[in-house]
Formats: sequence, C-alpha cells, structure tokens
Amino acid sequence: MNNAKILITGGAGAIGLNLIERLLKAGAGQIMVIDNLSSGYKNYLPDDSRIAFIKADIGEIDSYGKEMDEFKPDYVFHLAAHFANQNSVDHPFKDVQANIIGTMNLLEICKKNKGIKKFVYTSSSCVYGNAAIMSEEDYIYPHETPYAINKYTAELYVKYYASMYMIPAVSIRVFNTYGPYEPHGPYRNVIPNFIVRAIKGEPLYITGDGTETRDFTFVGNTAQLLTLAALSEVSDGDIFNGGTGKPTQIIDLAKMIIEYTGSSSEIVFKERRNWDAVKDRLSDISKSWKVLGYEPEVPLAEGLKTTVDWYMNDYEIED
Repeated sequence: MNNAKILITGGAGAIGLNLIERLLKAGAGQIMVIDNLSSGYKNYLPDDSRIAFIKADIGEIDSYGKEMDEFKPDYVFHLAAHFANQNSVDHPFKDVQANIIGTMNLLEICKKNKGIKKFVYTSSSCVYGNAAIMSEEDYIYPHETPYAINKYTAELYVKYYASMYMIPAVSIRVFNTYGPYEPHGPYRNVIPNFIVRAIKGEPLYITGDGTETRDFTFVGNTAQLLTLAALSEVSDGDIFNGGTGKPTQIIDLAKMIIEYTGSSSEIVFKERRNWDAVKDRLSDISKSWKVLGYEPEVPLAEGLKTTVDWYMNDYEIED
C-alpha cells in the first residue's frame, strides 16, 4: 500500500475508520473518503493530511463522480451500504438505491480507470439466510430481507463487471463485525446496543431464547481481511468469507458484556422478529485462509474488552 491512492466508501463508519488506521500505518499515499454520514462520524477520522473527505451518497453519482474520476484510485474499498436487515424491511427502496444502484455507480466509474488494482466489495453473511454451513461454494437463494437480496445482487454485479470490463475485483462476506467507532441505535448491531444499555444499567433484550449463535468478528480482523483481499492476486470477483469460524451464543455474549462493563443489567427475552429465521450463523473461513492467508488476529474476549473500553471512555452516550 506504499503511496497508493485509495478510495473508501462508507469510510466514516466503523469498518472504514479501522481500515483507514490500518492503511495509514501501511504507508497509504492518499485516501479519499466518501460518506453521507447517515451512520458514520466524520469527527473520528484521523487528523492526517493524506485524507480527503467528500460528503456524498453513493446512490447519487453526480455528487461525487467528477472527483472520483479525477482521483483515479489504485484501490477501491466499497463499504458504504444501507444497513441492515430491519432498516431494509422498513425502507426497501432506499436499500435498492444504496446497495445496488450505489454499487453499480462505483463500478461504472471504475471501468474507465485502467490503472485500478482492486475493487473490494464488502457483502454480508445475510446472503446465506438459514444455511446450515455457510460456505462460499454452496448454492444460496437469499430472499429473507431486501438487505440480503440486494447485497447478493451487488455481488453478482461485481462479478459481471470483473468479467465484462476486466475490473480486478473481489467480494468479502462480512460476519457480525463489531468494534470501536460503531454507533448504537435501532438499526445497529447487537453488540453496541448491548454495551450502551449495560453501561446505563438498562435491560439487555434478546429476541429469541438466547441459544442463537453468531460469528462475532472484531473490526480489526475485518480490516485485516479486506487488506489481504486488496493485495491478493484474486481479480475475477471471487467471493470470500470473513468471520472467525467460531460461534457464540447470544446469551453468553450478553453475560460477557455485563461482566466487562461491571453492569447490574438484567437479561430480558422478547419475541423473535418475524423476518429473523436464522438461528445460527457461522462462517467457514477455510477458503479465506488457503487463498488469502487470513487468520483472525483478535479473539472475542480481547475484542469485546477493547470495544467496551472504547464505549466507556471515548463514546458519548446520551441520557
């Protein structure tokens, strides 16, 4: 990444901010960040002259197309998305605009850039639905939520543009990423919401019976994998799993967060949401290990402690 010109969409989000820190340490030359700040935080961007920020929506190409054309990045990390399942159920057309049209907008610009070295697309484990084993080689037919449908559709477009226009590309299916810089809220992930509620001494709500499992992945591991994918020889739009390959029950996650925050919060069980039929989600990362050399650097306990520390010391929690 020495002196490389890098574009990161959604760069003010949790994955983007952690990726930026990693790329700066790796010697990146210039980093252009595109984010509409719908769930990102510009103030968390490092104070570094190599970073340029554009507030824009990827679904509206006129707001950033000229700048990106002129920038001509060596690497594109496409992280921006209309996130996530419940949000897509409530706002399906916005989900299409961001997750499909936005991806196509970027690919249309990239096909004119003959010097691009890699287009890295961040997809989601949601595309697997309720598959028993979540392997890249298995047939899938996502239909549970607009988010799952649209993230999978975007994967297909990445594959198409790699084949038709020779854009060197790769897709990463991210599994339940958590870590510093992620806001809490109604459309956010379970970990930031659990942590904030635990700090405030409020109940931790589990939708289901708590035995449901997820493959919680520290954001540093995700940034590690995205970087490996960018530097790899993969160029045909092939797909790789993120994750850790290790399941964690939601009830155990809640107990760990209560312990790490020193909270007196109670755990309360609620009805599972009507679209949420996935009891267990676990990544098979054998392909990522064999092809990309991916071995997750940070285990769950260490990652959770780091994340809790950030929320307790650096995140402003409203009353």
